[in-house]
Amino acid sequence: MSISARLKAFGVARALDYLEQDPDANLPRLMEWVDQYAGEKLSPPYRDLFHQVMTDPNNNWHRLIKSMYTDIDSRVLKKIFENFVIHGGLLEWPDLKAAGELTPDKAPWSVVIDPSFPCTMDCSGCGASIFGVRPTMEFDSMDEALERRKAKGCHLFIVSGGDPLAREQEAIAVCNKHSDCVFAAFTPPQSITASLCDDLLRVGNLFPAIRVDMDAADAARAMGLLRARKLPFGVACRCTAENADFVATKPYYDLVIAAGAKFCWFFACPAYGPAKAPTPDQLEAIHRRVQQFRRTEPLLTLDFWDGPSISEAVPQGGNL
Repeated sequence: MSISARLKAFGVARALDYLEQDPDANLPRLMEWVDQYAGEKLSPPYRDLFHQVMTDPNNNWHRLIKSMYTDIDSRVLKKIFENFVIHGGLLEWPDLKAAGELTPDKAPWSVVIDPSFPCTMDCSGCGASIFGVRPTMEFDSMDEALERRKAKGCHLFIVSGGDPLAREQEAIAVCNKHSDCVFAAFTPPQSITASLCDDLLRVGNLFPAIRVDMDAADAARAMGLLRARKLPFGVACRCTAENADFVATKPYYDLVIAAGAKFCWFFACPAYGPAKAPTPDQLEAIHRRVQQFRRTEPLLTLDFWDGPSISEAVPQGGNL
């Protein structure tokens, strides 16, 4: 990291300490830092958006940021900041882009990695249950893959595939070895245990995305364990023809937010469980609801669609 970027990172770290003391009073004042460091590099629409987020207590993103300071352990927040902003070089991206060095081979953003730890869930539709193939990536292979990506500048890894936390100790060992990275793991609720949560609080750089559509009661148990330890987590929901009228609705958002989740992934590809996918009309309705609630609810929502972009199903002139 350049000296200029390090100085900026130090300034952000001090700002986070300042914000922690009194989020209500100090969050609006962080806009002064944005104005100071972003300068003309930030286009007016984005500057206006940041001003609204920082200063309007009714803004949904303002409420989400504030909730992170009340709901998440400050040590974990600072660890995520350190790994993503400092080690990940976030503050150097504008200069790298201007110099033509922010190319795909640099992998500055994130990488999806699939350790494929042996899973015994046998969900219908999964290749492991259909073909009996259960590949595995041992610790050394995982370690080598992470080192290669880190050499290119990537420090955020999204871990998927079966049950990535099935080998609890190996997962924690990876977090320990690569303490300069942030990991997000899609995991069934059964893997969230009290001992795992204690380890997650200790390492501070892995946050789960609980598959809430698998077992609602167990998902509630898992989220309760994470919330009790002030750990960041989200949920992952597979959209099907059966649940299409409930997911991404106001009652659904209320449940997820009340449980303490900070983000939600919606998946429309039936890679496991019932094979009946949502109809195009159902997909469009879900997508429109997600777009609507992104403007009003304090929850980061992401949607992942299998096949062509859902925008193709929107009538000409539709507003996404």
